[in-house]
Amino acid sequence: MFRHKQLIRIMFADCDPARIMFYPRYFEWFDRACQDLFNAAGLDWTSIWAKHGMAGFPVVDASAKFLGPARMDETVELETWIDEWRGRTFVVKHVVRRDGVTLVEGQEIRVWALLDADAPKGARAGEIPEDVKALFDNGPLN
Repeated sequence: MFRHKQLIRIMFADCDPARIMFYPRYFEWFDRACQDLFNAAGLDWTSIWAKHGMAGFPVVDASAKFLGPARMDETVELETWIDEWRGRTFVVKHVVRRDGVTLVEGQEIRVWALLDADAPKGARAGEIPEDVKALFDNGPLN
């Protein structure tokens, strides 16, 4: 299973007045980390959306379990991977660690959304291509 890791330094803009990481910022990180994961797998969103006629990967559910605080000027590791494929949706997992200790466990459920002029909102859920799944299950070829 392909995983993407990145180090993030917590800045004051990420924190509440007590210099503790403000919890909504984690969801911003998770959103960016999902795109970083696709990019690292060789599937930059601009290209994949054009290739597959996509509207994007809207989030239909997001959650997080907060196990410990992170503070300004600390560096944390954010690890992201696709944990499950569900036909037209997929589950993205995120874990934030500091020095190997898990601080936050997050999850997003995203839709493989295709442009469709006949759909009520101009988009519909589509089946996720097998070649895309294979890149995450087996790792990128590069």
